[in-house]
Amino acid sequence: MRTVIYARFSSALQNARSIEDQVALCRQRCKAEGWQVVEIFTDHAISGAAGIGEASRPGLNALLARVEAGGIDQVLAEATDRIARHQGDAFAIRERITFAGARLFTLGDGEVTDITATFRGLMDAQFRRDLASKVKRGQVGTIGKGRSAGGMAYGYRKANRIDEDGNLVRGLREIDPEQARIVRRIFEEFAAGQSPRSIAAGLNEDGVPAPGRGRKRADKWRGSTIYGDVQRQNGLLRNRIYIGELVFNRTRKVTDPRTRKTLIRPNPPDQWVTEPVPDLQIVDRAVFDTAQARLAETGNLPPQKQRRPRHMLSGIAHCGTCGSGWTVSGSNRWSCSLHREGGTAACGNNRTIGTAQMEERVLSGLRKDLLDPALVEVYVREYHREHARRAKSLRQDAGHLQREHAQAAAQVDRLVSALAEGGEEFAEIRAALRAATARRDEAAQRIEQLESLPVIALHPTAAADYRQKVERLNDALASNPEARLEAIPRLRDLIDDIRIHPDTSKARGVKIEVTGKIASMLSLATGAPVRGWPDWTERHVC
Repeated sequence: MRTVIYARFSSALQNARSIEDQVALCRQRCKAEGWQVVEIFTDHAISGAAGIGEASRPGLNALLARVEAGGIDQVLAEATDRIARHQGDAFAIRERITFAGARLFTLGDGEVTDITATFRGLMDAQFRRDLASKVKRGQVGTIGKGRSAGGMAYGYRKANRIDEDGNLVRGLREIDPEQARIVRRIFEEFAAGQSPRSIAAGLNEDGVPAPGRGRKRADKWRGSTIYGDVQRQNGLLRNRIYIGELVFNRTRKVTDPRTRKTLIRPNPPDQWVTEPVPDLQIVDRAVFDTAQARLAETGNLPPQKQRRPRHMLSGIAHCGTCGSGWTVSGSNRWSCSLHREGGTAACGNNRTIGTAQMEERVLSGLRKDLLDPALVEVYVREYHREHARRAKSLRQDAGHLQREHAQAAAQVDRLVSALAEGGEEFAEIRAALRAATARRDEAAQRIEQLESLPVIALHPTAAADYRQKVERLNDALASNPEARLEAIPRLRDLIDDIRIHPDTSKARGVKIEVTGKIASMLSLATGAPVRGWPDWTERHVC
């Protein structure tokens, strides 16, 4: 009997020798039965539900073509699940083999009849679904133990260890200090108003290695690496591991029935599995929350799809007479929109100004006259006064915090002893240990805050640094379109409002009143977000 042999294994994680073992068993049966082995076909690391097309399973596709060419009596495989783990595929494959005048034969079931094919196809497909469910359950259990069930996030390195029984404990992580410094830099720069593209450009200019390992290492940082995808909730800025939270089951895999390609679909947040891992926190919670607020403000669109203002001052310039928006008309001159549409009866401010002149006057005001040192001194003093008030309030609870910390620390010690005596099998003990550890660490952090009153001081050159950076942004506006797109959002973030009034001392012309955000200006000067500062503004007429 002229026979072709088929062997397959499904995952790159499995032993490739599985193919050799399957073929060896089939050859032994052929030798015992006196069957002639005509050819051998294999598929390496391909799922049994991948389909039967040439691109999906080239080995199986070639086998079917060989059988249909004639001269073959049977197809031999170790089991039906090697042929397919999809009911529709299993039926189609057997139908084509039978139509070509051959039979399907397996070592476990012999000749595969209609009844055998029906039951085996159902069982093989169900086994694939059950296996996926068990893998998912195992991953949830891993997360519950505070271990990672996925890949390595940037900022961490492996910390796997050998347990008391000599077994390797996988999925353990620890902070990589050098990469953690880069992670904090990215979050702080984004929270301060930089775009993901400009952050990536800065990292590349500084020669910071991009994420990745081995051959998968990226050549350069990209804005998409930092920003991520809103549906899949990936990307560095969205990863909650940086505030000490392992999140699992954010997405699921589904198979397109037409192409058999695996697609990633987001799961609703109520299906996410979150486990606190405070020892892996890299980013301050306030900075993380600021970054998430910025992501929400952009509508969670990727950087290349965000609608940017056509002009630097679009949407923030208003008429000083009626309060309506000042917009640019087709002649590239700005004017009151209410006056333009409703006439003098609606608003008497009939003055106009060209785009270039308006931008230059606003930039001059930002560069030369805002961030007055005297006002900044008052601003910093108010900040210190508020922090002193908060610290005094917290110190009143110092005794309670000390007791809470001592109680939590004692509970942690007791639970650790229970685990050492064999209690690791009880999920309740592990959960209680995690909760007690979190309470102890939180109390310790609050005590540390009480013991050190923050002292905020600005370098004497802060105002000069601010003006220099505004000058650089001004240069970027004139350099090239891409640099202009990156500079505009940062300049707009410095401005709270612009009011354009008629200049009554002249027959034509306007006075421009620029109100700047002091916190944003200080953030630009220091290169980091100024958290917790009052929302003050400074006004200048230019």
